[in-house]
Amino acid sequence: MSTAPELDRSTATTSPPAGLFGTGTAVPTVVPAAADLPVEIPVDTVGLSADDKVRTKVITSAIRRRSQELRAEHPVLRHQDALGLAAFGVAVLGFVGSGALYLTGVLPWYVTLFVSAAFAAIGHEVEHDLIHALYFRRRKGIRYALLFGVWAIRPYTINPVYRIRLHLRHHAYSGLPDDIEEVSITNGKPWGAVRLYSLLDPYVPALIRIVTTKPKDAEDALWRQTILKASIGLTPVAITIWYAFLGLHVASWLGADVPSGWLHALTVLTVVWVGPNVWRGFCLHFISSNMHYQGDVEQGNVLQQTQVFNRWYLVPFQVFCLNFGSTHPIHHFYVADPFYVRQLMERDIHPVLAANGVRFNDMGTFKRANRYNG
Repeated sequence: MSTAPELDRSTATTSPPAGLFGTGTAVPTVVPAAADLPVEIPVDTVGLSADDKVRTKVITSAIRRRSQELRAEHPVLRHQDALGLAAFGVAVLGFVGSGALYLTGVLPWYVTLFVSAAFAAIGHEVEHDLIHALYFRRRKGIRYALLFGVWAIRPYTINPVYRIRLHLRHHAYSGLPDDIEEVSITNGKPWGAVRLYSLLDPYVPALIRIVTTKPKDAEDALWRQTILKASIGLTPVAITIWYAFLGLHVASWLGADVPSGWLHALTVLTVVWVGPNVWRGFCLHFISSNMHYQGDVEQGNVLQQTQVFNRWYLVPFQVFCLNFGSTHPIHHFYVADPFYVRQLMERDIHPVLAANGVRFNDMGTFKRANRYNG
C-alpha cells in the first residue's frame, strides 16, 4: 500500500543534492520514468541565492510538517492506495452516470456537460497522482490500468504513458522553454485569437504547425516528435468527433442536407464524452498557463515557477480543474502528497507561501505573456 514517506522533522540546512536528480549540475536530457523517480523530485539549485534556498526550504518543511499532521489527525489518509482507487471510482462512475442520465432524458445536455466535466476533473487529478506514482507505487500493472481508465473518460487529452515523460520534464524545466507540457497549452505566448483558440484546443493548432512548418532547432524537433507520439490513441478520435459535430451542425444551420442519424450520434458523443472535456480542458489550460511563469524563470527556483491564482472571479474555471490555481503551487514544492491532501492543507500553507515570496493573484501576468519579470 502506498503511503506518504516518512518525513524529516529536522530543520537542518543541509544542501540539496547537486543536479536535478542528484547526478551533477547539468539538467539531464532524459527524464527518468515515474517508476524510477523519487517521490520528491530534487531540483538543480546551483546558482540560486542563499536567501531563495532558505525560503524554499522553509516552505517545503512547512508542507511536510502539515502533511504529517494531517495524517495523524485523519488516519484514513494513510490508506493512499484505497483513497486513490475511490477517487478513480467516483470520477468514472460519476462521468458515466451523468451521461446515462442524459441518455434516459433525466438531465438536459447543458447540465450533463458541466456535471461530466466536474467528474472528469477528478479523473485528471487521479492521473496526475498516478504519474507521480502516489498510488500503487509498486504495482505498475494496476497503476497503468488506472491511467488508461481515466484516459477513457478524458479522450481529449494525450496518451497518459507519454504524459508521464512530459510531466516529469515539466518539473525538471518548469518556467523554461524546454517545458513542453506548459508551452503546449500556451504558457508564455502573447494574448490574441491564436492563444484563445489554443486554450480550447491545443492539439489541432499544434498539428497544423507540425504539418505546415519545419523544425527551427533540435528543441522544436523534439517537441514535434513528442506531440505526435503523445497523440496516438483516443486523442484523434475525440478531435474527429468534435470537429465533425461542429461542422455538421454549421452545415445544417446553413441549410445543407445533413443525415439526421449522423447528427444525432455525434451530438450524443459530444454531450456525454467529448464536450465535457473540451470545456474542462479550457478551464484547466486557462488556469495553468497563467499561474505558471514562463521564459525568464531562474532554473530550479521554485519560488518563481508558479503563483497562487485564486481570485473569486476565477471560481467558474477552478470548479472544473479542482481548485488547481490555488493548490498547484504546493505541489511544485512537495510532490509527495495526493491532490486531496493539498486541498486540506491549502489554508495553512498559503500564509507560508506568501511570507516567503510566492506571488498571489499577479494579474499582470496577462500583460507580460506570463513572464516573471516585467
